[in-house]
Amino acid sequence: MTVIRDETKKLKATLTGKSAHDSLNLENIFEKTRHSEEKMLKLVRAFCDTYLIDNKQRPLKLRPLQEEIIVKSLTHPKHGKQRKLAILAPRGSGKSFALAVAVTIYMFFKRFRDLVFILAPSEDQAALIFGYVYRNFKDNKFLDSLVDNYKFHNKPHIRMKGGTMMRRAPLAPSNQGQAIRGQHPTMCIVDESPLIDDRLFIDNVEPAIVSNKAPFINLGTPKSKENHMYRYLYDEAYEATFTRLHFTWRDAIQPGDAYTAPYTEVEMLDKMTEWGEDSIYWRTEYECEFVESVSNIFNPEKLRDCFDDYEPWTRETIIEGGIFPPNITVGVDVGKSVNSTVITGWSREKSVGDNTGEDIARLVYIEEINPRSGGHDIPYQRRRIIDVCTMLRADKLIVDCTGIGGAIEQDLRLDCINSSPQIHFLPFVFTGGPRGSKTQIYRDYVSYVQQDRIKVPNPENLPAPIKRVVMKWYAEHRDLEYTMDAANKTEKIAAPDGKHDDYCDSSVMGIHATLSMLPASASFTSTNRGGPRRFHKQPRTYGKSGIFTTSARKAGINKGIPL
Repeated sequence: MTVIRDETKKLKATLTGKSAHDSLNLENIFEKTRHSEEKMLKLVRAFCDTYLIDNKQRPLKLRPLQEEIIVKSLTHPKHGKQRKLAILAPRGSGKSFALAVAVTIYMFFKRFRDLVFILAPSEDQAALIFGYVYRNFKDNKFLDSLVDNYKFHNKPHIRMKGGTMMRRAPLAPSNQGQAIRGQHPTMCIVDESPLIDDRLFIDNVEPAIVSNKAPFINLGTPKSKENHMYRYLYDEAYEATFTRLHFTWRDAIQPGDAYTAPYTEVEMLDKMTEWGEDSIYWRTEYECEFVESVSNIFNPEKLRDCFDDYEPWTRETIIEGGIFPPNITVGVDVGKSVNSTVITGWSREKSVGDNTGEDIARLVYIEEINPRSGGHDIPYQRRRIIDVCTMLRADKLIVDCTGIGGAIEQDLRLDCINSSPQIHFLPFVFTGGPRGSKTQIYRDYVSYVQQDRIKVPNPENLPAPIKRVVMKWYAEHRDLEYTMDAANKTEKIAAPDGKHDDYCDSSVMGIHATLSMLPASASFTSTNRGGPRRFHKQPRTYGKSGIFTTSARKAGINKGIPL
């Protein structure tokens, strides 16, 4: 321990300028330290205390999770073996920042002719660690004085005056790994490694780290088992060559000497309750578990808990009693190919009883326009959508405009403007992938189901025609799948082959616009509403191409299920 204290004292003296500044001496200190995790931890803490600050301008204090990542990244294993790391850590745990600290320290001590390469599935992700390192150097005048050049475009890099350089690049099918080909890094970090195409990874990354026995650090949250990251962590063939670190949210909340943890235990337990302990999102994002390539989105038992013994609204109730469901949002999934167009109406209501105190969404209307009943007649669909909104006195209309729905977007927008009162029109664009709008709103949908905030009429208490359509709603939700492709590059939420998800997509849009603020990742365009709400005693009538027969036929309606 005396030797450790002496070396740490000598290091701090060098770092603080109390001894002659000798770059070669610093590199020698670093190389000696790299064979001991205990000594490296002392060095890391001394460096952070001397040069690095947090976002409140305080000396940087790290949490145990971050310290372990940094120390493991900077030390050499015994017998001169190449350092290879596979790290799983939860969302928001500070894992990427930890690696940025590791890179900063590495570049400080090894300023001569080294090459640090940061890879990620996208340019934005690759820029994350790069940005942290840049801030570490710029926030300290002495560190900044050691840098020769910062470059942010066309092969972005940070170059030290001794020649050491840090580069960043995306590794995606669009570039086929060109940035890393022919490069021989002395340190290679792959952020969000589980999201990188497996073949691209094997063909481009693994060959690049061979010649220099570069520290090879893979980091991310888990996705599919069909991926190099899963092999690094769990395949026996890699057990001897990879150091494996598996953190969960419980590790992330351990404060150590840090000022604060990223989240508290209470916050995490609330989120677990919100998402569901068995949900894909909770298991991958915070428990850091790998999931099967195909998994069901919803828990069937929780779906059944959505059934509520409320009296469904009928058109006669609305017309004769002048009773309108409050705060109505209509969601529409426009039929494509052999799919149906599904219209759902959702009422926002105050929760009662054992609910969370949060508002609930109650299904008050559902209608399917299938290909056999005028399904893909665009003008007909447009008229039906507006007629349903008028009948329900809807406040908002949200429509899937991703594909064929885009053909009626402008017409619907004008219809909503010209309606009396005006309807708030929300064209929604579904985008895929782990950060796409579809993934985000379905994650919220799962949490709403988990919290008992979705109410659907109990089919056991409904007439046969309405019972069939509600059971179809249930069946499509029960079968809905989360699928990850073999390359682990994309995520998909859709019905399995041979089945449909029209009821699901109509519902998720309607519910999201009912219970949430407008989705940030969606492309929404709003239309101001105005004018007084007016009640029309005489119902409009529609054509004869009905799907179901209900009591509403007496009012001239034989299209849809007005609950």
